[in-house]
Amino acid sequence: MALLDVLKNKQRELCPFCFEYFLLGQTPFRCTSPMSRCAPEQDAVLLSQWGDNRNLGKVLPATGRFVRNICCAACNQESRKRLCPACHADLPSTMGDYRNVVFAVIGAKAAGKSHYIAVLIEQIKKRVGPALDLLIEAMNEDTIKRYREEFYGPVYRDGTVIKATMSGLANRDVRMPLVYSLTISGKGLFGRTTREAATMVFFDTAGEDLNDEDTMSSVNKYIYRSDGIILLVDPLQLGDVRARLGSTTALPLVNSETADILDRTTRLVLKGRVLKETDRIPIPIAVTFSKFDAVLPLIDPQFQLNAEPRHVGGFDGRDFRAINSEMMALLDSWGGQDLVHKVRTRYAAYGFFGLTALGCNPHTDSKIPRVQPRRVEDPFLWLLAQNKLIRTVES
Repeated sequence: MALLDVLKNKQRELCPFCFEYFLLGQTPFRCTSPMSRCAPEQDAVLLSQWGDNRNLGKVLPATGRFVRNICCAACNQESRKRLCPACHADLPSTMGDYRNVVFAVIGAKAAGKSHYIAVLIEQIKKRVGPALDLLIEAMNEDTIKRYREEFYGPVYRDGTVIKATMSGLANRDVRMPLVYSLTISGKGLFGRTTREAATMVFFDTAGEDLNDEDTMSSVNKYIYRSDGIILLVDPLQLGDVRARLGSTTALPLVNSETADILDRTTRLVLKGRVLKETDRIPIPIAVTFSKFDAVLPLIDPQFQLNAEPRHVGGFDGRDFRAINSEMMALLDSWGGQDLVHKVRTRYAAYGFFGLTALGCNPHTDSKIPRVQPRRVEDPFLWLLAQNKLIRTVES
């Protein structure tokens, strides 16, 4: 056995589905023979964890050491389908070879989380990715199917708003993340092309699952094991903004206070990571105001927020500092000083952003006139830079 494989025996990994840690040398496999050749059976662990009662290939027990494949004792077929020991979800084929990077997208109900994920992934695929040599690809059939049916389909194919995300307590399907591989190309020494890869995990959390700390601890433990948090804030929920826009804008119903969600998230991370009350949370947080097109009448036209982003060769640090300052100033003038103070006090790395995923106000029949995203990539690229996956450049 190669030395690298020997070292992988004790390599600790995080399941991107149930978020339990495990040793790479202790993973079972699943038989991949055709059902006609090797009788399928129900997986009790998969049923208990995910409610999946399908008859699938036999679970092949772990050998206690790291191997890249196992032969089924019943049919002698070789399998490379590795399973999480805790939940029996199919692990990415790159598990153990590349980093797992988990980004949690959270926010109150109707803050625009689903629309943000739908548009962000399309922007990475078609605009941001080619410009920055980032290639994003779905890593399993569940991700392909769910993204097409629940995210891309409504927005880009049907031109309608996405239905509200169901609670993870009521529907275990929404607890399954979208899992992508991200390949990052660049120039190293002497102009040589370098490549780095990571497994990207995106979660779309139902707003009501963030309204109770006990629910968060059981459904949303991925938050405290994440590598970055995007906290989406609907500016139309701020009292001062609602008062200033008055009758000129259709205002949504008042939802949960973002400050309360931030408090619950902070307590969840402190407990989950066993941090002291005085510790600053090491997970970078991007406080991101969605639906920014709705508050443009309140924004100085000269603000950097109104300029086109310039992420060339990496994440634009100068652009970020300008927008970060502008957003904190806007929050101060909109009565959001407590939110700024909480973030600056509790988190070691933070940034404030403004974006619009749809770029328009949907019609009363939920139809989207035209998708015109603006700056949806900013918080995502900032988190990549915080995790040392791309460079920060000064334009």
